[in-house]
Amino acid sequence: MLSLLRRLLTKRPARTAGEAARERRPEKIDRADTAERIEILARGGFVTEASTLETILDEYLSPDEVDADDRRWIEAEVARAYARKRADEATWPLETDFDRLAVAFDALDAGGIIALHRAGYTRSDGISDAAEVCHQRRERGRASRGFVFYHGQDVEAVVADRGLYLAFGAFDDRDATMAAIAAEIVAAVEAQGLRTQWEGDVGKRILVHPIVWLKRSPSDDPW
Repeated sequence: MLSLLRRLLTKRPARTAGEAARERRPEKIDRADTAERIEILARGGFVTEASTLETILDEYLSPDEVDADDRRWIEAEVARAYARKRADEATWPLETDFDRLAVAFDALDAGGIIALHRAGYTRSDGISDAAEVCHQRRERGRASRGFVFYHGQDVEAVVADRGLYLAFGAFDDRDATMAAIAAEIVAAVEAQGLRTQWEGDVGKRILVHPIVWLKRSPSDDPW
């Protein structure tokens, strides 16, 4: 008890101004890692320049961890990444592999297979999104037999030139239906000149490979 009272009564030395400032100062960010994340978002082609900046500052990093100097660097790095992307887009062919994939997805969607681009960030996100779309369409009197999608992690992989995996499923959850849907997906994608790899196992995803991921980014301009 006496030792406890001594500790409670002992005054802690006051912090110096320098120590207090160091405690308040955010740590420097890993710029190489942050630049890689910015490049992946830009090359993925699904988010605008403004959205990428917001994602980096508010989701990838914590706003409290970014000092003024790092924030200026992030803003400049995002601008540089999108300037490079726009310059590259000017040299792209009129129709890219992504455009061909989009045509295949549109055809599948019209045939009762819900086809979603960048459905969430994980497989479970994509399945939830497909189930929600199925429910919405059912309420409007439109039936859906199954689904196909790729998610955010798949986009990161295809940007890194590792091919694009397509998840699929059937709403009746029967293997025979899933196999038939997978065959339709393979046929639709290959009809657009893309190559697929799938061995007939409904427990494994379809791989589109090779595929050159060239997707034009949306504009920040609301007009």
